[in-house]
Amino acid sequence: MTPEPTNEKTTSPAPHSLTAPDSERPIAGHPRSGRSGATGRVPAVSIVGLTKNYRHPWTRKISRGLEPLDLEVHRGEVFGYLGPNGAGKTTTLKILTGLLKPTAGTAMILGEPIERVSSRARIGFLPEQPYFYDSLTGVEYLEFVARLSGMPGREATKAAREWLSKVGLGDRERQVLRKYSKGMLQRLGLAAAMVHGPELLILDEPMSGLDPFGRRDVRDLILEQRERGTTVLFSSHILPDVEALCDRVAILLEGRLERVATVGDLIDGSAPVVEVRVEGGRVFEIPAKLAPVVERSDTGGSTGLRLREPERLQELLAWLLAERIAVHGVTPVRPSLEQLFMAAAEKSAFHAQGVRRPA
Repeated sequence: MTPEPTNEKTTSPAPHSLTAPDSERPIAGHPRSGRSGATGRVPAVSIVGLTKNYRHPWTRKISRGLEPLDLEVHRGEVFGYLGPNGAGKTTTLKILTGLLKPTAGTAMILGEPIERVSSRARIGFLPEQPYFYDSLTGVEYLEFVARLSGMPGREATKAAREWLSKVGLGDRERQVLRKYSKGMLQRLGLAAAMVHGPELLILDEPMSGLDPFGRRDVRDLILEQRERGTTVLFSSHILPDVEALCDRVAILLEGRLERVATVGDLIDGSAPVVEVRVEGGRVFEIPAKLAPVVERSDTGGSTGLRLREPERLQELLAWLLAERIAVHGVTPVRPSLEQLFMAAAEKSAFHAQGVRRPA
């Protein structure tokens, strides 16, 4: 049974409360108010000591879903929030958007405390499992969302049609949502998060349910939002997409923040590896002095030797030549973000225990 939060209730703001004052409404196609410029140096998201505890409904035992979290997301960047299922990603995003209350700690959205309803007026949010009124058509739903965000009627209709086309559903604008596929609904949810031109996009697993073409389209949309200065915070466990999109990433494991860095820093800071391809079919034994740092693999008619200490490359090549083993190529190997993520997970004491830390 799903644990229940302790001493707090999940809240959902009333529709009318999402509308900011006229001078602050993030209406597509209109210049931003002076407020944005005044807070230009303030982080898009600032989190200090954010903690979430849950109480089991039967045992009443308290467990910690989110360890004290300190995190900043800079303006204009694409920030990846990574972690396996149950790591605390959705909990964090729900707290930021006002759907959950934290047990402790503070957070700011675009310079405003998350306790203020006005902090949500300039964000777009795609939850992990979005809900749709399935009796509406695609254009009706987006127009409804745009109007809730403060856009005037004509502009809401125009923006709804534009965004429906942008997410590849322009030919379905009169089709009711109950006839949409899962992938189509995911695209519609993305359009709903962006239709009002938010300053901050918070996307929970935006690639979920999409085919490769849909994932490509979403990547293009996220990059387009970055070009126009929108900050994008998204959670994902599809690591190749994160590697292609993000300026920085945070790795969350069992509710605890393990590391924050740029993708380049993560990869550059990893242990270097060199792969030497040699002729296949030869029977040979790697000498004892090299055996601890060389890993052999035989694939596709050739043999690969992965050297974990590149400074010993000349030593390995000299031995191969002395044994008259033909060398086909030498290639520096860059680890992928997925490999780095798995390495971080394996090193995590919390991951190894496989249980949540008691509060």
